[in-house]
Amino acid sequence: MVQNVPGIPFPFCYSARLSLAVLTARQKRETIAIPREEMQVATRALLQRDGGGRRRFVRPRSPSWRGRVPAVTLFSLAALLGLVPTAAAGTLDQSQPVINTNAAVFVSDEIPEAQTFTGGLSGRLDQVDIAIGRTAGFITAPLVVQIRAVSGGVPSGPALAGASIPAANVPVAFFPSAFYSVPFASPAPVTAGVQYAVVVSSLSCGLGNCYEWAPGPVGDPYPAGTGLNSQNFGATWTPLNAFGSTDFPFKTYVLQAPTSKEQCKKGGWRKFTNPSFKNQGQCVKFVNHQRGKGKKANADTGDGDRGNKKGGKKK
Repeated sequence: MVQNVPGIPFPFCYSARLSLAVLTARQKRETIAIPREEMQVATRALLQRDGGGRRRFVRPRSPSWRGRVPAVTLFSLAALLGLVPTAAAGTLDQSQPVINTNAAVFVSDEIPEAQTFTGGLSGRLDQVDIAIGRTAGFITAPLVVQIRAVSGGVPSGPALAGASIPAANVPVAFFPSAFYSVPFASPAPVTAGVQYAVVVSSLSCGLGNCYEWAPGPVGDPYPAGTGLNSQNFGATWTPLNAFGSTDFPFKTYVLQAPTSKEQCKKGGWRKFTNPSFKNQGQCVKFVNHQRGKGKKANADTGDGDRGNKKGGKKK
């Protein structure tokens, strides 16, 4: 665990072993590798001679874009794909929204953290928000977030839902101050009144603090659950007591039956299981029927099943 201490130029750590890892991380410097092609261009430029045989520097011509177009094209496609919005999350269910921005708790493969919560809605938990940050820019180990059942007050059994997030997608923040959304491609089935756990870890990065999860405010801000800490890869868990707080900041979202057409779009219809749909059109038709607009359903579906009209003349 680390905390900002006035007058000290670096975060203060309570663990000598882990504090060394933190300081090492902050002192590391990134280097820039020069592509071999560019080094060869520069070398040729320095060896050129003028008409009298004297050496002189000649500015190398800009490298040809030939051969680089595929990379640029792939980059453009990736950028465009990144701009495509995902389906909207379900309904906000449980939350502890207050973030302590002056402290942080270590997260890694060896040191996973967890927050238990009691479901308020039955359905499919398709997203969780956590106040998480990457310790430094050189961290490349993916962040791992899971929803798991709870037994005896601690995470138990296999993951009900999980996501592995590339490190580059997680903002660098030693003291996180904002929520980061983690959607689940396969939502976790949850039941109101049952306890579950948000478990946060990572793959190995060689340090004890690959990521930092901000704690909540002093006290017990979320009585329906508790924060948990492990120092042995999740084999055993102990209650969290991070600078006086017993809970992490978090938010959970649960998909129920769709209530708006927007929930059906951009592939959102695939997430619903009770009822389930074959396509976007069926999903929108269901929403319209629930709103008493069944007669207009076929005109609003957009794609998919539009219904079958019977031929013949009116009687």
